[in-house]
Amino acid sequence: SVGVPLIVLVLVFGALFFTVYHRFLNIRGFKHAIDVTRGKYDNPDDPGEISHFQALTSALSATVGLGNIAGVAVAVATGGPGAVFWMIVLGLFGMSSKFHECTLAQIYRKVDDDGTIHGGPMYYLEMGLKERGLPAFVAKAFGVVFALFCIGGSFGGGNMFQANQAWGITKTTLESRFGMTFDGNESFVFGIMMAVLVGLVIIGGIKRIGSVTEKIIPIMCGVYVIASLVILGANAAELPAAFGLIFS
Repeated sequence: SVGVPLIVLVLVFGALFFTVYHRFLNIRGFKHAIDVTRGKYDNPDDPGEISHFQALTSALSATVGLGNIAGVAVAVATGGPGAVFWMIVLGLFGMSSKFHECTLAQIYRKVDDDGTIHGGPMYYLEMGLKERGLPAFVAKAFGVVFALFCIGGSFGGGNMFQANQAWGITKTTLESRFGMTFDGNESFVFGIMMAVLVGLVIIGGIKRIGSVTEKIIPIMCGVYVIASLVILGANAAELPAAFGLIFS
């Protein structure tokens, strides 16, 4: 027998529910999503601190690499080729969950007098549940608990994993290509350097994050797509067998 973690069931049934609830908007609204991203509806007078494109690149900066490279590799290594099929299916339906989440973040957000905007699940949980009739302290508790869990998750999924992977590939490359050796202390120095570079970006707030990601992320995504196509092309003869393994 194979156990299924509760979080997977929550994500699966949640994604299916929102897909039906929004009448398959993940498929119907695909062109509209592209139009929004490329700036068709941009209005400089709209409220907000960054553009649609900057918002996209900020989101991609946290997913390209962790999610679709390292995460996929871990999933295939532990679950076998069939994991690819389920990631594709859940990714497709998960678009509906993400649409719902982002829509709530737009509806329930706080705007300061200076134009600074605060939003996200911790805000719409508090504001939305309070609007639905829950006592204020209960609604507030939902937001606080989410924020605390988000901080905890960021250490593992948002910081240590990337730093570990970055140092691992750097160390392997330097050892194999240049014959360098390490005594173990270098990883600490590497981590400090990464923390300083990241700090220079995020301490400036969402405007600086958006400004940096809109320049770096398109290049990163381009390299990722080209590298993937090169690998697929170099192993074209193996693709039919690979697809067979995924579906069987």
